[in-house]
Amino acid sequence: MARRSRSQVLVDLDSDEECKNKPSRASRRATMNTSGSSQNVLPSFDGNLPPKRSSKRIAISKRDKTNQDKLDTEIFELYMEDLWKRIDEDKKSAYAYFDSLWFNMYNRGDKKSNVLKWIKAKKIFARQYVFVPIVCWGHWNLLVLCNFGETSYSDTKKKPRMLLLDSLKTTNRTELQSTIRSFIADILKTEEREDNELFIKKVHLEFPEVPQQTGEECGIYVLFFIYCFLQNEKLGEDFSQLSKDVMFNPEELEKFHKDIRSFQASRNAKMAE
Repeated sequence: MARRSRSQVLVDLDSDEECKNKPSRASRRATMNTSGSSQNVLPSFDGNLPPKRSSKRIAISKRDKTNQDKLDTEIFELYMEDLWKRIDEDKKSAYAYFDSLWFNMYNRGDKKSNVLKWIKAKKIFARQYVFVPIVCWGHWNLLVLCNFGETSYSDTKKKPRMLLLDSLKTTNRTELQSTIRSFIADILKTEEREDNELFIKKVHLEFPEVPQQTGEECGIYVLFFIYCFLQNEKLGEDFSQLSKDVMFNPEELEKFHKDIRSFQASRNAKMAE
């Protein structure tokens, strides 16, 4: 059976330059296979539309390219799409999630304006939870934007919050926090909110306790954290209760690991056909 041609965007997750405001030397390149021949070209994205997910994007680690605990960004995105289909329709409007490369693309600077356009289309100020995968220094974190449409900063349960969920606690918090705040400030400017300065002053980045990884499965943990939020029976539930009931439940984590491995194996089998 003839294989369909595929494109690859290779993303070097181990480069320290991935979280600096300049392009990495080899962090994004594409290999296009056409009619049996191959050539290296730069990825081309329409400025008004997010990158198409039909291209195969692979997260490369120089530490261990064969480690099965690592997720490539294609599997991450495909599993997110599958997870999204399981949400009750009446709850979907309360959630949104960003592509796993958007934060990286914004931070490198060359696609910043495009990323901000794509984010605006997500209508995050009408959502209760917005999930922002962050890949920096070879490690995945999850930024959760809560209640960004609220204008009251005193209501403990409904006030805007930013949560950074880190399964390894090795992230350079000072540098990453600065980058996140710049990211949020630019989003606010794009939305032309009147309380931009007050928002930045009042809404601080929080670092709640979350389960810690034992290997190099940080990408799986980011998906697990999103999964835990989606299990909320009551939107707006206190994070500490969510963490206690689902996130720190070893049976839930083990079940999730098995589910994502099964999904990954199924996708790999289809790719091999």
